[in-house]
Amino acid sequence: MFRSLLVLIACMAAGCSNSSGDRASSSAHPAATGPAVRITQLYTTTPQVPRGEKALLCYGVENAKTVWLSPPKQEVSAALSRCVEVEPSGRTTYTLTAEAADGKQVTQELAIGSGPARVHIINVDISAADIPAGGVASICYKVENAQSVRVAPGNFRGPDKYGCTIVNPARTTTYTVTALGAGGDTDEEKVTIKVH
Repeated sequence: MFRSLLVLIACMAAGCSNSSGDRASSSAHPAATGPAVRITQLYTTTPQVPRGEKALLCYGVENAKTVWLSPPKQEVSAALSRCVEVEPSGRTTYTLTAEAADGKQVTQELAIGSGPARVHIINVDISAADIPAGGVASICYKVENAQSVRVAPGNFRGPDKYGCTIVNPARTTTYTVTALGAGGDTDEEKVTIKVH
């Protein structure tokens, strides 16, 4: 028995083969793999943006060698937390792709909508900043992307691009020109007419 034990030890040291021709060693271990690539976050602060404006798209990835965002396809930083500006044309689905060093990829999608352009008052003009008691003045405006315009105090409701109204204040008065956009947004500008 002692002799058999010596033969077994000697055989193991010399790397004897078994009957099938494989080395008498421990079974092969699978190759070690690194941590998996993953997308940890993908969101936007403004899921609906006015036409022609930009939104922030924020993302985070782990264990990525290369990261792409599309459309249009562009390489972005492989960062734990980062935001980039995007300008959707209509409703746009953005795809974030993260690739590991071994070529494995993960993707995630996020849709951002594009609504009506934001309303904007270009200018408001008054014919006179000071008028005598009983006098009149005109208030004129020019706006873009408006559905309606009103001037208050008073009941003036004007066209959606440009218009004028005549006012006859009894005392010094501040008028507010308000433009309403198709998306429900508003823009305001105030003018004051002094009465002597």
